[in-house]
Amino acid sequence: MSETPAPGRLLVCALEGPELLRHEEAALRELAPAGVILFARNLKSPAQVRDLVAGIRECCPLPALVSIDQEGGTVNRLTALDEVFFRLPPARVQAAWSVERLRAAWRAVGEALRALGIDVAFAPVVDLDDGDGRNAIGPRSFGTDPGRVAACAREVLLGLAEAGVAGCAKHFPGLGGTDLDTHRALAESPLGADELWERHVFPYRVLKDMAPLVMTAHAWYPAVDPGDPLPGTFSRALLSGWLRERIGYGGVVITDDLGMGAVADRGAPGELAEAALRAGADLALFCRDVDDPRRARDHLGLRLEAGALSAEAWREKQARLETLFTHPGIGDPPRPPAAWEIALATFRETC
Repeated sequence: MSETPAPGRLLVCALEGPELLRHEEAALRELAPAGVILFARNLKSPAQVRDLVAGIRECCPLPALVSIDQEGGTVNRLTALDEVFFRLPPARVQAAWSVERLRAAWRAVGEALRALGIDVAFAPVVDLDDGDGRNAIGPRSFGTDPGRVAACAREVLLGLAEAGVAGCAKHFPGLGGTDLDTHRALAESPLGADELWERHVFPYRVLKDMAPLVMTAHAWYPAVDPGDPLPGTFSRALLSGWLRERIGYGGVVITDDLGMGAVADRGAPGELAEAALRAGADLALFCRDVDDPRRARDHLGLRLEAGALSAEAWREKQARLETLFTHPGIGDPPRPPAAWEIALATFRETC
C-alpha cells in the first residue's frame, strides 16, 4: 500500500450517461477514485454496460469498485437491462420468502451483476419499517422485527457473496422512526439511545462480520448527538463510537450520497467529505458526476498537506478498502455474454 496519501482514493464518483465522455476519462485517470457508482442513466444494454465497466477499469490507474443500487421493488436498476428483474419485489415481500429462496434469488442477482463486472450492490436495507412511510424506506425494509430483518439481510449478503459481489448494509444507525425523506431534507430520529441501540442497530450488531460495507444515514440522532442538528454521516459518536468501537465493525464505511438534500447545503463538496471522513467514514460518495469529487479531492489534498487530516487515519481507511479487493470476484473484469444469459435463466427459476 502506498505511503503517500492520495485523496482521490477516499471518493466514489458517478458518470453522466451510458458512455464515458472524454472529460470523464480524464477525470478518472487523474482522480484515481475508490470507485464509480452506476445508475439507470448509465444502463442501456448488457453489452454497453460491459463496455462501460471495462472502460472505467482501463481509465482508473488503481483498482476501482463498480457499484450500483440494486434492492428490488422501486430500487431495481437491472430492470433497465431486462424486464425479468421486475420479478424482484421490494424487501417487504421478500421477507415472506424462505431463506433458501431468498439466498438463491440474491445469488442469481449477484451472478448477473458479476457478469457485467459490477462489484458492489448497495443492499440490503436494514432500516426497520417504523413510521408512516414518508422517509422513503417503507416497503424497502424487511419489516419491523429486528431479528427478522437481520435474518433476511444475512441471506442477501450470503447470496451476493457466493456470486462474488459485496453487499452493503444501510443506513446506519437506522432511518426507522423518521418521517422525512433524506433525499430532500434532514430527518430527525425521535428515538432514545436505548431503543436505537437495542432495536434499530441490532442488525448491524448481528451482521458486523458479514457485511463488507455499511452505508451511513443522513438523519440526526439527538439522543446520541444533542445540540445543533448533526447528520449521522458526520457523527463521530455514531461512526467511530458506536459502529467501530462499540459494535466492533471492521469493514468499509461509505456515506450516503453527499449531494442529497439532507446534507448538500452544509458546505462545499470537500468540506462534506472531510466531515464524514473525520467522523469515521472511509469513503465519501457523490452520485451526480465527477466534478464534485474532483473539488473534494482538491480540498482533501490541502487538508492532508496541512496535517489537518491524519495520514495514519488515511492509511487505515485504505487498508480496509484494499481488504475489500481481496474478496473473491471483487475487481474482476466483465464476463463473456453467455454468463449474463445464464444468470437470467437462474434468476427466472428462483423468482
